[in-house]
Amino acid sequence: MTGCGRQDGIGRAVALRLAELGADIVVTDFVAEGIRNLGEAEGDRDSWRGIGTLAEEIAAIGRRSAAITGDISRADHAAAMVSATVERMGRLDILVNNAGAAHGADRGPSWDIPVEAFDTVMAINTRGTFLMSAAAVRHMLSRQEGEATHGRIINIASGAGKRGFSDRTAYCASKFAVVGITQSMAQELGDKGITVNAVCPGTIQTSRAVARDARGAAPDPSKRGMIAPAVPRAGTPREIADTVAFLASPSAGYITGQSIMVDGGLLMV
Repeated sequence: MTGCGRQDGIGRAVALRLAELGADIVVTDFVAEGIRNLGEAEGDRDSWRGIGTLAEEIAAIGRRSAAITGDISRADHAAAMVSATVERMGRLDILVNNAGAAHGADRGPSWDIPVEAFDTVMAINTRGTFLMSAAAVRHMLSRQEGEATHGRIINIASGAGKRGFSDRTAYCASKFAVVGITQSMAQELGDKGITVNAVCPGTIQTSRAVARDARGAAPDPSKRGMIAPAVPRAGTPREIADTVAFLASPSAGYITGQSIMVDGGLLMV
């Protein structure tokens, strides 16, 4: 799974939850500790070494683990990460596309966003999801004849992939695209035993949210025509992880092409 370098991120929570349920996990990120968001504090580097530490936590649960760095926006890196996963684990059954572009110059009025910032967000959030999914599917479809094809692709999208928000043009565009990728691939792969779904988090208490709040950039529902969430608190990474775990399980075999809101009722769509 991608985007696992942050200590309090969704990636770590998902990886640990899947390991608890019996999966062997390969965790990846662009660099070991992930990319920091604009205004994010340094954190405790002595106790957290990113995906290396996470791999050790997975091993402590009793599952096989490995940590790989790579750039998911590059086709050769995406293919290499999938190949390395298959080489180390023997097969790849579940892909979780969690990596997301760090907050930066892409936040602000559409007409002020530098083209380079827009392209970076699209490269990571959208092209990375496309490239990793394509590489994983090619492996899933190439297994030995007679072996049942089975696979799960779970994309971490956002409520911003279902509704536009001001000052978030690049992010919204990228996440709308992830929802589209999810639906198209689900149509293509449903009869091949591979499901493709997305999870759309709302406000989740991660380092991204802390950095956003520190910058005074938290969304103001009253200015965006939104109602308050039905559950008036921030969600936890574990709550996203539990939804991912369900979609990865045999119980979700008849669910595909869905983008499931996990947002405390903020957007009831």
